[in-house]
Order: sequence, then C-alpha cells, then structure tokens
Amino acid sequence: MTPAEFGATPWGRAWVRTVEPTTGPPNTLLPRARSLARNHAVTLSVTAGRVDATVAVTGTTHRAHLHVPLWTEQTVEAALRLVAGHGDAVAGDLPDAVEAEFRRHGIAVAVRPDECTSGCDCRTRRRPCVHVLATVYALAQCVDERPAVLLDLFTSGAATPARSTDWIALTDLDAAHFYGT
Repeated sequence: MTPAEFGATPWGRAWVRTVEPTTGPPNTLLPRARSLARNHAVTLSVTAGRVDATVAVTGTTHRAHLHVPLWTEQTVEAALRLVAGHGDAVAGDLPDAVEAEFRRHGIAVAVRPDECTSGCDCRTRRRPCVHVLATVYALAQCVDERPAVLLDLFTSGAATPARSTDWIALTDLDAAHFYGT
C-alpha cells in the first residue's frame, strides 16, 4: 500500500476531509486541485487566522486565501496544556496522539470551507474554486510535515509557545567533537 499523498497524518487528514466529504456527489475540481498542490504550484503563507496562497496555473498567478476562526482563549489554554503533556512536541512535530486528544476535547484542527471565509481573484463562479481547493491540499501537506503550524494558524501567536528551528548554525557546533573524535 502506498502512503497517502495528502493527509498522511491525522493532522493533514482532517484538512483533506473538509474538501472530500463522503456524502454527496464528488467534486470534479478535486483532481485538478490535487495536481496543483502535488506539482508545487501553490505557495503558502500561514499566519494567525489566515492562509494566503499564490497558485500558478499555466503562466497565470491567482491569489487565494482562507480566513479561519481563531481558537477561543479557553481552547488555546486547553490545546497548549495537551501539547505540553507531550514534552518536546512543539518543535514542529506534534505526535498523532495529541490530535486524538484534541478531538476528544472538541478542539478542531481543521475548518470546513463553509465554516471559514475563502476567496480567490479568479473569475470562475464556482465556489470554492480550484485555487482555494489547491490551497487546502497544500495546507494539508504543510500540516503533515509540521503539525505545529496549526498553533500559528489558530492562535494569535502570543500564546503559542516558542518553537525551536529546524536548523542549527554552524558556529554552534563543536567541530572538534562533531564526528565523535
């Protein structure tokens, strides 16, 4: 069995489920949206309450966005308490067990398109358009790679704990002992 391309973790899967409902007719725009995300045509910027995307399609660039509701202060406190219970989980990677605990406590890690405001500068009348759908798929990939980005998305940032970066400056390494000599 091949690994899931979108929604490989419960974190990303929650976002994929928002655009791939199991009831009703299938959305014919989804294959094209997945193709755009898969082929790196979507560039994301995630900030508190907002996902901005630039979607490049055959020489044309479209700007899409999602405005998501921020968690309440009580939800932020509960989420941070659950994350803190997993030690170094906030270094960008949150264990899948935290997502299960979020679900048990009613903390949403994804928002359906009808629960948020989304938009795009394209001319199509169909909403959500393929660019917004591609944004959701790209966000699912981003969340799969670094689930802690959800803390940036759903909180104002002030309550988000400091996270370590994914790199170390070369000057911080002890060259004499780096290779165990």
